[in-house]
Amino acid sequence: MMLSRHRHALLVEGLEQRAAPLGASARFQLYALNSTPPADEFVIVHDFQPNEIDNNLGHHVVTELLPLLTAHRHRIDSGYSEQDLFERSVGDIVRSMTGNEGSAWRLFYTNTLNATQASAGLTEPSGAANGRTNDFIGLFGAIYRHALELVRATPVLTSPPTVLDVATCFGFFPLLLARVRASGEALGEIAGCDLNPALMAFANDFVAHNPALAVRFGVANILASDIERELAPLPARFDVVTALHLLEHLDAGQTEAALANLWRLTARRLIVAVPLEAEPDSRYGHRQVFDRNRLLALGRTLAGRSAYLEYHGGWLVVDRSRLETRPALSQPIV
Repeated sequence: MMLSRHRHALLVEGLEQRAAPLGASARFQLYALNSTPPADEFVIVHDFQPNEIDNNLGHHVVTELLPLLTAHRHRIDSGYSEQDLFERSVGDIVRSMTGNEGSAWRLFYTNTLNATQASAGLTEPSGAANGRTNDFIGLFGAIYRHALELVRATPVLTSPPTVLDVATCFGFFPLLLARVRASGEALGEIAGCDLNPALMAFANDFVAHNPALAVRFGVANILASDIERELAPLPARFDVVTALHLLEHLDAGQTEAALANLWRLTARRLIVAVPLEAEPDSRYGHRQVFDRNRLLALGRTLAGRSAYLEYHGGWLVVDRSRLETRPALSQPIV
């Protein structure tokens, strides 16, 4: 059970009067719900305020809550993996802030986009990034800004580029692009897709309440053999396709198939970003690691010009040549 000190003050006060916490960190306290052994039911109390409900919750869950739960794992047999605990904990914190789940997630989206836009220096067209990269907001602000710069630099464009973000998770990158477009950036259609229908429902709900953003989201499996049909009703081709921190979540044997499908959707430029890790970080569901040589080898499996660079991780950028470029389709394949 997750309680908000802000919203559940009376319940939290009752817990504190009854017993001391089993353990505590800067933002969390862990209490046993039952007083007699075995103590196998627990309450987590957090002290986040409404303006702190953003993507940095993941940073606090990883650095504080998971170690706290791990310290008491002899009492807790949840049956969940570290990744499951991470994802469930973030969701439980968000939902604890209000009785309406939709409004809670819209608060999460609004706070995250505002903070990420400021972190990336994109609040104003000539803004400067704040250089903060020691948390999720700062890190992904830097990653998203760099991805935008690579979108802007796409060669052989005669009209504003259309952009598809694959494995978009909550959809923050497409939504950030839409905000930049609203400020005057020359961008065409913006879309995102993910395998998780719940995440796409959150993203679509946010767009429904912010229709000026005009981003389209859909559910799609990048490993599908008929990826164009899988992506419908979204268009089957985009000028630029981005996959920001996707490949590390796949098994090694799935990587080339996923990359080939990303390339099939790409009319001009494919942008892939991965973390550079010594070992896969299981807390985030990472299954494999990459380096320069492996990314370039993957790039050579595609019929394009590949380039590698490093900026808060490794990047593979693959461009179609003028001769092999296929025109972007304005209608989905059905």
